[in-house]
Amino acid sequence: MSYQNLLGFLLVLTPSLINTYGDRSRYRLYLQSDYALQTISTQLVSQAIELVDYVVEDLIVLDSQNSILLGYLDRFDAFTAVNANKTEQKLNAFYGVIEDYLDSDTTGDPLRTSSIETQLIALCLQRNGFDRWKRTVQTRTSQLQKLIYRKLRKHLESIDREDRLAVERRWRKILTRGGPRRLEKLREFVKWLGNFRD
Repeated sequence: MSYQNLLGFLLVLTPSLINTYGDRSRYRLYLQSDYALQTISTQLVSQAIELVDYVVEDLIVLDSQNSILLGYLDRFDAFTAVNANKTEQKLNAFYGVIEDYLDSDTTGDPLRTSSIETQLIALCLQRNGFDRWKRTVQTRTSQLQKLIYRKLRKHLESIDREDRLAVERRWRKILTRGGPRRLEKLREFVKWLGNFRD
């Protein structure tokens, strides 16, 4: 093979090697991020189940015949009945019961809502340490977000400008306030990154 043919062959091969490296790097980042999210989700579920047990006891003691409380008890029962290995389904069921309180800022007043039922749920959750758990989840989610972004910045150096802009644009959606919870946004981003191809 002549020198020119060899040089031509290497020039054709180089972009595919770069693309392959970018894919491998992206896939490794996806796996690490996905594992971290699964770890947090599993811990969320196990701690949520424990909290639910305590809250259910509180609600029964408060007034087991109140129709509003019975409705909450039914929803808590539905949460605990979801198969333990279906993490996302379980978390969604848990959010469905306490979403008003969960979405409120921990530094704010959890009783600021006008609904007496929500206030009651908030009191039960506070008494059973939910505030502390909620802050822990928020802190760990922030740490995970910083970790993913550090690895992401490193990865972005290895891909072309167009792909870098697409990933950065997608990442900025996680930082916007409102909409889905940050952990859900992170999960959605990680899933997208795993499917993203040059």
